[in-house]
Amino acid sequence: MKYLLFILTFFALSITAMAQFDDSGWQTKYQENFDSSFTAVDGQQFSQDDWLLFQLLNGGEITIENGYAQLNCPDFWQAGLIRTTQILPDEYKIRTKIGYINYDLTNYETADYNNPDFNSHNGNYENGMYFLTITNDTCVGDECAELWWHYHRKMVIDIDNHKNSDGSETTHPVYMVYMAPQTNAGGNLLRTWTGSFWDTSPWNWNVAYTYNLNSWYYAELEKKDGTIILRLYDGNKNLLRETTPVSLSLVHGMSDSLEFLYLGEPHTDDYEGDVRIDEITLLVPASDCCIGLRGNVDGSEDDLVDIADLTFLVNYSFRGSTSPTCLAEADINATEGIDISDIVYLVGYMFGGGPAPALCN
Repeated sequence: MKYLLFILTFFALSITAMAQFDDSGWQTKYQENFDSSFTAVDGQQFSQDDWLLFQLLNGGEITIENGYAQLNCPDFWQAGLIRTTQILPDEYKIRTKIGYINYDLTNYETADYNNPDFNSHNGNYENGMYFLTITNDTCVGDECAELWWHYHRKMVIDIDNHKNSDGSETTHPVYMVYMAPQTNAGGNLLRTWTGSFWDTSPWNWNVAYTYNLNSWYYAELEKKDGTIILRLYDGNKNLLRETTPVSLSLVHGMSDSLEFLYLGEPHTDDYEGDVRIDEITLLVPASDCCIGLRGNVDGSEDDLVDIADLTFLVNYSFRGSTSPTCLAEADINATEGIDISDIVYLVGYMFGGGPAPALCN
């Protein structure tokens, strides 16, 4: 009876279950969920092993409350960023969850346009922020203006609301971009994803997706086996856009092993608004993190499979909570995926006398 009750409960939950990322072959190294409440300070390192750092320029603010980081930069000379403190590994998957994006052109005021320090783009005004970008260096102070980013980025998923030369506006665009080695006066040339192919023409700025204001999105960059892939998901982890792989030989700066993650509002010479950051995850290629039987989902040192592991797996599957450090441990039935069948399998083992979880490879 107890086993049947669990199965019925999880079946009901499965109706509203979230989709899951395909992280087979990866394991979580770090994940920040902003569960504590505090006000960020410029230069403050935080999260596990201090792997992240706040960079707040000219009055930019980040406040952590309600389970997310609220970034607020109401003036164009401000910037608010989060970056990694250490060089990224050679292969990685990075994922950020960002939403409630308020970077429309209407944020600007007459005083901004009249300010000689404002980057007006010759009347083709721009306003935006980064879901994520990978750079080959870190910037300091007012050095973090637009041109610095244009010469130091390697790949980026960002938004940039802007006026076009014909007077029209591009509103709520998401761009998925890698930088080519070739440059012009504005920086490394863009290669943008059209939604179906990479545009490698000399000048292009294709919109990959159009975002909604009051919604969450996951942005993801995978670098592995000599290629990069960019992805965009909705807040329920449903895939919206995925690029084809790009050889590292086509990307600016790949001969330089220095790589840092940045996200947030980057520019000290334009851009103003606010946005919420809910999650930052760094995954690395899976090693032999899975030991013996699968099922130690919560990563406890005793390696026992118990109710804490079941609770962890349910929260991850249905509530979008912290992902298991070793994803292979959560693949209870060894199908190379994590879904409702793993929960059913684990419930059967714990309460119904079912078979033990599969052995780790």
